Amino acid sequence: MHLSSRIFSAALAAVLAVSALCLPASAAKYDILTFPDAAGNQVTYLDQQYQDIAELPIGTQIILTGMPDYNAAYNDGQYNYVGFNTDKGTWYIRLGSSSVDALKKIVPDDGSITEFTACGVYVGLLAANGLPVVDLAQGQALVYSAQAGGDAVHPLASELPQYQQQIDAAKAAQAAAEAAAAQQAAKEAEFTSRGLPYVEYTPTGRMVWIPTHGGTKYHSHSGCSNMKGPQKVDLGYAEARGFTACKRCY
Repeated sequence: MHLSSRIFSAALAAVLAVSALCLPASAAKYDILTFPDAAGNQVTYLDQQYQDIAELPIGTQIILTGMPDYNAAYNDGQYNYVGFNTDKGTWYIRLGSSSVDALKKIVPDDGSITEFTACGVYVGLLAANGLPVVDLAQGQALVYSAQAGGDAVHPLASELPQYQQQIDAAKAAQAAAEAAAAQQAAKEAEFTSRGLPYVEYTPTGRMVWIPTHGGTKYHSHSGCSNMKGPQKVDLGYAEARGFTACKRCY
């Protein structure tokens, strides 16, 4: 059942970093599998036999067994792809708009999973390297786990978007946290540059003057009480520092 994989050109192998793709030792586990699609229609996938990929009509439902090569991730500007070492040679998985990280949630790359069976649709050859592509965005993944004692079925049409939402939410939260940290650092740097320690405070929109050195009062103008190094700050900052109103000014 083993077929030779197509050979990458040196240029494409360098660009896509997929020269290490190889044939797995395993053969297909299933000859035929049937699952309901998102609309509830039964879809039958077959262990398609072919001598040349040109014999396989585009749109064919196919079963492939193997493991993804996450080092061979690729995006053509429209879809995300990842290399797939299968019982029929080297293929690519098309994930639609879902990322490779979403597939990793189902087929981890930590060694806990050694094999999965993909049920998808043959959609032609990848333009970048001429390797066959199976679209799994609407397909099924049967992930083998020795601990679970067999294959767990994952409907990818629902699970991939679900995991992608979680990934996107985590990235957005991280970006927001990094932006907040950068904003905080800039705020602290601004106070430091003025010779003032930074403290957390609630802005009031009302500005007062405080001394940089000595003194415990805030003032309405910089010339009051011979302040040393007067700085204009928000009243909330002054109060957070323990400054109280100058009786001459207020």
